[in-house]
Parts: sequence; C-alpha cells; structure tokens
Amino acid sequence: MAQIQISKSPNPEKRRLLLIDPYPEDNPYRMNPSEQRVIWFPKLSLPVIASRTPSRWDIRIIDESSQIVRPEWIDQMIREAGVENLLVGISTQMTCYTPRAYEIADQFRARGVPVALGGTHATYCPEEAKQHADTVIKFEADEVWPRVIQDFESGKLQPFYEMESYPVMKHTPEARVDLLPEGSYMTHQCLQTTRGCHFECEFCSVSPFNGKSSRRRTVEEVVAEIQHIRQMTRGRMYEKMVRGPVWHRVTAGLRILTGLENSRIFAFVDDLHNSNRDYCKKLWTALKELDIKWGAQCTLFLGSEPDMVKLAAESGCVAMFVGMESISRETLIEMKKPFNHEKQYADQIKCFHDHGIMVNPGVIFGSDEEDESVFETTVNFLTGCGVELAYMNILTPLPGTPLFDRMKAQGRIFDWDWSHYDGKSVVYTPTRMTPEALQEGFFWANRKFYTWPSIFRRLVHTHQRIPARFMMNRGFRRLIYRTTPRAHLSPVGAVIQKLQARLPSLETEHLVPNAMCAIKETVQNVSEQIDQLLIIQPQKTLQAILVDLSGTLDLHNVRELKRRLAETARKTRMDIVVNFEHLHHAAPAALQSLVELDFLEKILPYGRIRYMNLKQAFQEVVEQIPLSAFESRQEESVA
Repeated sequence: MAQIQISKSPNPEKRRLLLIDPYPEDNPYRMNPSEQRVIWFPKLSLPVIASRTPSRWDIRIIDESSQIVRPEWIDQMIREAGVENLLVGISTQMTCYTPRAYEIADQFRARGVPVALGGTHATYCPEEAKQHADTVIKFEADEVWPRVIQDFESGKLQPFYEMESYPVMKHTPEARVDLLPEGSYMTHQCLQTTRGCHFECEFCSVSPFNGKSSRRRTVEEVVAEIQHIRQMTRGRMYEKMVRGPVWHRVTAGLRILTGLENSRIFAFVDDLHNSNRDYCKKLWTALKELDIKWGAQCTLFLGSEPDMVKLAAESGCVAMFVGMESISRETLIEMKKPFNHEKQYADQIKCFHDHGIMVNPGVIFGSDEEDESVFETTVNFLTGCGVELAYMNILTPLPGTPLFDRMKAQGRIFDWDWSHYDGKSVVYTPTRMTPEALQEGFFWANRKFYTWPSIFRRLVHTHQRIPARFMMNRGFRRLIYRTTPRAHLSPVGAVIQKLQARLPSLETEHLVPNAMCAIKETVQNVSEQIDQLLIIQPQKTLQAILVDLSGTLDLHNVRELKRRLAETARKTRMDIVVNFEHLHHAAPAALQSLVELDFLEKILPYGRIRYMNLKQAFQEVVEQIPLSAFESRQEESVA
C-alpha cells in the first residue's frame, strides 16, 4: 500500500483515538441540520467504546451527520498527534453507510494510520471489512476493546477480535455522550437499559448480533446515569442561553420553550425496552422520582396491559417506537413475528394514547404476502388510528439476518451495492409485485402520510406536548418531501382494495356445506357471524388476481361478487383465480350463476377466470353443473 509522508508531532502529550460514525455527504436521504435537531438522536456504539478507553487517551467522536471527514482534516489530525499515536475506529452499524466507512478507512490507511472496523456489517462480512482495516472487531466490543488498545500500544494489533461471551450489563461505565457534537440531535440524553432480544424476526439483526436473551443494567446504575447526564445538559443549556450570537441564544430559547430541548427529555435506545415485565416495573417506579420525560422502543402488545402503560406514563413516558411492521396476519407470520396481533392494534394504540403516550410505529413494505394494495390500506389504517409518526421502510435483506440467507439462497437479490441497503431502496425481487411497483408504493405512502391533512387529522386528538409533536411531523414532512420523488400507486392496488368486501348473505335454507371445511373442522366451530357474510379477500400474484372467499355465498351476494370480479378483470386485464377452499356454505344456484355464459363473456375480453378448489369443496353441486365453460384449478398451479 502506498504511503504518504506526513510530518509527525515530535512529543504528543497523548495518544489519540478517533471514533467515526460515517454518514455519506451525497446520501439522497441525508438530513440537514435543522431536520436532524427535530427528529434524530445519536447511536451509542461509539460513546460506549469511548467509555472503555483508558483516560490516558485523547478521544474524539466524529459524527459525519454534523462534521464530514475530509482529507485536509485527516492531515490535520496527523500533524497534531503523529501517525504512530493515532488509532481510528469506524462503525459499520449501518450496512448502507459501510461503503463510506471503507472510504474513510482507506484514506487513513493510505497515510499510515491503523484502522479498526466494528459493528454489525463488519461482523457478518469480516473478510470484506478486513480489506479496508488493520483489525476487525466482531459482535459487541465492550470487553474486547481494552485488549485492542493494549495490543495497539504494544505494536501487536491482531487482524480479528471477537468477544468470548456477551458482556454482562452490570457495573458498566457510562457511555461518553459528553463527546457527542452539541446541537446536532433532538436529544443527546441517550442511554441503554437492556441489550438483546428474545424474538427472532426474520428481517432483524438484533438477536443474531446481540443475543437471543435480554441482559439488563441495574436500576440503580440507570438512575445514576440519568442524574449525571441531566446535570451535564443543564450546564450546556445555560451556556447556550447566556453566550454566543444573539440568534443562537434566541434559537436555543425557542427549542427549550417548545420542548425540543429539555434537560428532562431522555431516550432509551434499547432494541426491546420492555423485554422483562418485572424489570420495567422496578425501573419505571424509580423513574417517577426523577421528573423526566422519556421515550423508548417496545412491543406494541404492551398496549394490552393498561396497568403497565399507566405506570410508564406516570414515570414520564411520552413516546414509544413500536415494531408494527404490517397490518396483515400472513405477513407477520412470514416475518416470524406472530406475537403481533393486527386485530388488536387499534385498541393497543388507543391504550397508549389514553395515557398521553405518542405511538410511532415502524412499518415494512415488500413482504412476499403483499401486493400493491398494501400501501393505501396501511396509510389509511395508520391515519385512522392517529399515530403521531410512522417510520416506513422497504424490506431489506441485511447481512446476518435469516432474511438475507433465504433471499440469497433463492437468488432473489439483484443489487449488491451496500449503499442501497437503506430501507428505502428495492434490492430484491418481490413475489406479488414488481420492484418498480414496490419502490413507487413506498414513495407514495411516505408522502401521503405526511400531507398536511394527514398531520392535522392525526394530531387533532393530541393533548400533550402539541408544539413538539407538530414540529416533529413538520420535520419529517420537510425531509420526505425534499428527498422522496412524487409517486403514483399502481391502479391495480386500488382495484384490489375495492374488490375486498364483506357482503351480507340472506339465504338460510338449501345451503350446501363446504366438504373441505367439514374435514378440517365441524360446522359448529364456524361462527354464526361469519356464516352471515360473504368475505372477499383478494391479493395479487405476478400472474393473476387471487380471490379467497369465506363465509356464505348465496343468490343475494353472488350478484355483487360477479360485478366486482368483472370490474376487476376490465381494469387490471389480468386473470382472476377464485379460491373456494375457505367458503363455508354455498347455494347451488349461486355456484351455477358463476358459470353462466353472459358472466363469462364479460371476463373473456380481458383475461380468464379460473376456479380453485371448487370440485373438492362442493363436489355434489359441481357434478350437476356442466364444466365446459370454465376451468377448475388446484392451489399449487396458481403460484
């Protein structure tokens, strides 16, 4: 490797550690400073590393969201400290920022400065990362880092380091949040209470990286750290109010008045804050005495425990990020997240709201179970529930996740540029829509959710911290409308949504039960309410519109079913496959009407209509109907 000769500092007072959080300057979704101060808070991986570094070192944390690492700055660091006294640690916690991490690492190494790479991406792509680093640290580095420092000082830096076991979250030094750049975040008052996650969501790297069990700090340590951070923040706020340019003082005052900057506001950056009920009860009870406001990430089903939500609110909780992911049961099962219950979402969200806690769900588009109708359906649901914010992303197969392994084995990943693995770009082939339709739908959903009518509708029932919640929505809107192209939903999605229906069934006599349902369950297990409806549940595959029927089909609702099917065929010009497997009862005359010539002629100019599981479900009736006019298909032939 070519070396660039730089003059060395003759007698530096200390060795210097540069810890860098990369953030590409040309990233299309990069936040500007004002947006960042409203909606962003820092990651703690580098402050944690700084806390494990001996005090004899001069430590600097550089977050590229506020300071870009440029060649002239690198040269300045070398002139000040000398090559032999510099060590650079760079985070690859975000796969999409890893190419920038490699770029920075290469610039330092070209000048002879050793570089350590760590974080999620480097852990799962260590050989790739090693091409840009002198050493790679796999998994959590808390207890490994002192050995890295010792080996560096003795000139024996190893190519790889890996923890022997997960660090115990007890008697840990406080993360060095004091080293974070001032004025760059919504709040820098961040700390961890737990690590690890006992859930195994297919798309998530938390449990593979941090372990499948929860490790917790003592409540006493958490309380002490909150008090220390708060004292430090009060000092900073006082300095902002009394020193510096007038405009800066005015801005600081406005942020304090609106609640955007407050020594009482804290963020717990745990991946699963409510991993243990007893621990939460003890911690939240202790927080009552501190008079703080806090937010965290938790499961949405916490909203099914009103007593716990009440305790959280009493302890100062004002916001919860929840991993909703989808409003579809099939999608949640595919994601290995069956503990989310979509039918309870509205009540769970209401429970949080009833206690003054804002709900910010994470939503992921692009599951194998989703078609173009998912975007409008999801936005309508979120808006109707009045969630204050929503973080919408595209399903992304990140290295280290089961999703990555599955999609790679299936040959579905077509884009290997890590900078595109940002949750905003399609890098794989979906099963029920094209990559272009998924990308457009993502753009549309984000812009639609942050329209002014949507914002006002969602905040109309808000009673607490209204200015702060409004300004956060305003910040998200500015970011999204600045970075997200205008988009239009595929017309197929709207058609599918209109096809979906619950139609009343009036006929009670001469109904024939579904033979397939009789095999699986007795008629007594079928609820009376379902039998009084025909439920039409459509979804799109790449080849056809698949329509699942359940409930009861009779002469009353079959007319509306036929009208909707004909309209769907005309607007989509796609084949339609009607599945009778889950239909509980049907009137023979209703089945007969589905093969009448005048109905089939309405479909044929646009595509074919095919019936799946009809013979198996209603064999006695079908044997009396001439089947030459239509085709009956088995389930496996539709995929």
